[in-house]
Parts: sequence; C-alpha cells; structure tokens
Amino acid sequence: MNKGLSKLGLDVHVFVFNNDVFEDCYGVVPYIKEPEVCYRSKPRIGLAISHRSISNVRILSELNGREYSLVLYDESMRKLYSVDGRLKHLSNPLLPEVVIDSRALPHKLPEARYARLVIGSIAEDLELPPQVRVYGRITDFHGRPRKGYVQLVSPYGFPVGGAIVRVGEDGRYELYAPKAIYHHAFICDGGYGRNTLEFYGWNVPIEPPEFRLDARFDKIEIYRLSAMETPERTLMIHFVAWDIAYTSGILKTIYESKGGIDIKDICGLDILTPLRKSDVEVYLGEQKLEVRTMRKIEYTIKNYGVTCSTKAYLLEAKIPSSLPRGKYPLRLVAHTVINGVKEWGEA
Repeated sequence: MNKGLSKLGLDVHVFVFNNDVFEDCYGVVPYIKEPEVCYRSKPRIGLAISHRSISNVRILSELNGREYSLVLYDESMRKLYSVDGRLKHLSNPLLPEVVIDSRALPHKLPEARYARLVIGSIAEDLELPPQVRVYGRITDFHGRPRKGYVQLVSPYGFPVGGAIVRVGEDGRYELYAPKAIYHHAFICDGGYGRNTLEFYGWNVPIEPPEFRLDARFDKIEIYRLSAMETPERTLMIHFVAWDIAYTSGILKTIYESKGGIDIKDICGLDILTPLRKSDVEVYLGEQKLEVRTMRKIEYTIKNYGVTCSTKAYLLEAKIPSSLPRGKYPLRLVAHTVINGVKEWGEA
C-alpha cells in the first residue's frame, strides 16, 4: 500500500456519511446564532489530513490549495466513486490544525471499504473506518417520545461533515456513522430557539459494533460540559447553561432594542440560566454523585474573536469510593422554574 503522506508524519482520514436526503427548515429566529433553523442532510464524503507532531505543521500549510484525486473502492477493490478537489488548510483557534475538503455524494456508498488519495506525485492508500450502528430513543423529561433530529458532528474535531437522521414518531432512531470520536452529538427539533433548546453530547466515542445514545431535550441547553478529576477523588465540572425563559428572553430584548445581535453584545452580561446547587444532578455512568459546591466563574471567549469574558458554572462532585477506576460517561441534568415555566436540560 502507498503511504506517501504517512512517511511525512501526516495522517489521512476519509469519512463516508451515508445520510438520507432531506431538508427541513423551520424559519428564522433572529436572536440566535443560526440564520435559519434548518436540518439538511445528504450523503457526503469528508477528507482530513492532520499532523502527528508540531514539527509537521509546516507541511500542512504547504498543502493548502493543492489539487487532489480521491477514489473509493469496495472490498474487492472495485472502483465505486472518484472525486477531484482542492485542499484547504484551516488554522483556527476553535479547531485542530488540519487540511480538509468535503463533498456531497450523488448516493450512499455503504459498500465502500478502501480509498486512495493522490496529491501530485504523492499517494496514500487507506482502509476506511467501519460504519457503526448508532441508535436510541429521544424523549422529554416525562418519558414521552419526541420527534426531532440526531446529528453526530465533526469526527475528531475535523469540520468535514457528520451523520444525521430524523427521529421517528415513537422517539426511536437509527443511523450508521464512521468510527470516530465526534466533537459533539446535537439533538433537537424544529422549535429550536423558540420553544426548545438542544441536547449536547461532547466527545462522543462511536465504536463498533454499535453505540446506544438515549437522550432528552427540553428548554435548557447545557453547553461546554467538561470535567477534571482531582487528587481528592472529586470531579470539577465546568458548564454553561442557557434556557428559553431567561437567556433567550435577554437575547430577544437585545435584538429588539438594537435591531440586531452580535457575540460582543454578551460581553459582561450574565445570561446564564439561574441555577442553584439543588437544581443540578450529576451522573458518572449510572451512579448519581453528590454535588458539594457550585458557583459562577468567568471564562474568555477570545477564541471567537472577542476579547472579553462571560459566565459559566463550576461545580465539585464526589466520586463514590465504591466506583472502580475507569472511563465512564458523564451526564449532567439541570431543572428549574423561571417565571412559572418548568425547564429541563441535560448533556
């Protein structure tokens, strides 16, 4: 097999997303960041070239603008599809440094197993990541099924597309996605920004043979969820909570007073959903943790091009001594009542 790019200290990733074709749009909510609430889906192929060490970054920048040819093959090396394109080097504080391209496919290619990438005189042969069944059930916080959409976005943080599927009337869904750690799973419906906000799952490890993701969404969005274990066997958990009744109300007021809204408008504002320690539940695997402290902190949004800070929550939760060491999914649930409106959210 040709390994021209591997010998240069680079890794090549090719992702085939065998999505259905649909486009469901629900209108504009002017005070949120999306210009229109739309869920668009079609089969796609994503190409990403990443570096293994800092010393290889220069090579990535040299690939910017280079033409390439990419061919997909089945198990018997029968040619299935080919695409020609031009590489784009991305250097953005929100992303890993990478060279990418992404194209729509005319149809699904579930039988694709191998790929050959050619850039000038350099060739790289690779086996595609296996397609993994992802399934589950989406509900509200009373166990009632919710229609909507499930998206797995940006494998390994590379902005080359993702997998998406509609959720059925019974709340159940199934999709197939390339093996990867996805930057996030996004689950919501057409009421986004008006009546509902999304479920986020961060750093989602999609591994064979299958992965189950059950989720709930309502009126609170828990964003930026991350955690660190301390030497005292506790977790320090950082998160941002936004909601419909409070946060969206502030954003709507800003929009109506200024005739527009920008990320700079939240500088210095406290638009966090008002939460008390008793409003938050933390689970490590199936084990509920004791939340010991919770307070507001500031964090910078400089990576978005704005030199200012905004608010987040930081809580400390106890890891039970009975829980053996290992890797566990972390789930955070928030619930509150604002102006008589019951709101829930989880991530």
